[in-house]
Amino acid sequence: MPQQDAITLLDDDHKKVEQLFQDYEKESDRGRKDHIARTIFAELMVHTQIEEEIYYPAFRQKAKDKEALEDAKHEHQEAKQLIRQMESGGVQDAKMKELKKLIEHHVSDERETMFPESRQAGMDLDELGKRLAQRKHELMEHQTV
Repeated sequence: MPQQDAITLLDDDHKKVEQLFQDYEKESDRGRKDHIARTIFAELMVHTQIEEEIYYPAFRQKAKDKEALEDAKHEHQEAKQLIRQMESGGVQDAKMKELKKLIEHHVSDERETMFPESRQAGMDLDELGKRLAQRKHELMEHQTV
């Protein structure tokens, strides 16, 4: 696979999770729904971790919109809390709908605010993409679905 810049890598993650949410909503078998949900949780936990470890610190250094960054970090915390609730108490369609809505809002904010500002701020998106891909690979090796 050719090397992706940071924004392409992160947005490909967004698209993958959007598709998984669609798959979850279409599925009627509870076992398969639970499996899809666990896949969504794993994808989101890795994605939020690589953003928080690599992308957000780079954004903080170069970009001016610190409020967008703080909002994104807060949304990550909300998503992680919902995931933990479902991991411990069972997957529920209402909570999955809430998680989907939260993630859609978060993705929209990144696409409309943070990603364009990252390009304008002159961030080294190719180098960040390499670092994100490497860390994502490391984290995905330890995920169980």
